[in-house]
Amino acid sequence: MPDIKKMIQLFNASDKITVFTGAGISVNAGIPDFRSHKGLYSFVQKKYDLPYPEAIFDISYFRENPSPFFDLSKGLVETGVEPTLAHRFVAYLESENKISLVMTQNIDMLHQKAGNKKVVECHGTYETAHCLKCGRSYGFDRIKDELEKGQVPYCECKGVIKPDIVFFGEQLPQVFFDHLYDPPDTNLLLVIGSSLTVMPAASFALNLAKRSISVIVNMAATDYDGYFTHVIHGDADEFCKVIWDGMIVG
Repeated sequence: MPDIKKMIQLFNASDKITVFTGAGISVNAGIPDFRSHKGLYSFVQKKYDLPYPEAIFDISYFRENPSPFFDLSKGLVETGVEPTLAHRFVAYLESENKISLVMTQNIDMLHQKAGNKKVVECHGTYETAHCLKCGRSYGFDRIKDELEKGQVPYCECKGVIKPDIVFFGEQLPQVFFDHLYDPPDTNLLLVIGSSLTVMPAASFALNLAKRSISVIVNMAATDYDGYFTHVIHGDADEFCKVIWDGMIVG
């Protein structure tokens, strides 16, 4: 753990913080991550009889059998799932006008629920959806009931309504590439809960880490820890609470 007093001073002094988050920031909300020994990929293959774990997010498999994805989705959109302390810390930073951008790999919408506005969901969102057959667009309210029940929503044309989540085999949204090639003005990069293994999303954080003071908070070591100024292996909520308390007191 780096010097906490200096870390608090760093956050207090930074007014252009870019945040990059992965599944690890939502674990304390009850949403499993992907690759840990208790993560989502450790059980979905057997539970849904998948050919391989990642098939649940593979567009080709989804077109053949969308039911596993929608059954899994009900745990992500439940109204009872609340933002973690780390989510609320990032929202606090934005309320103090310290945030340039929040780039998240997550599809759980917890950053927005915590109060963040400057959010880019690089792996898509449940807020919008479209029919795979006719292309008709829908909002979250149209598919909300089916999502909460784990059921497949169907269009009037009988096509499957797919949330605008980026699956393997699909392109990330243009807004991601806009920020990748024209990154936000940043004097501190904060990465929370990402193993930085999923490309091209992780390249956004790694490129910024080369040019900014940077902090990564993750339970396990990553292959890219050496890119960062400060590396914290531990619980995201615990780290954020220490920094948040220190900023308020200071």
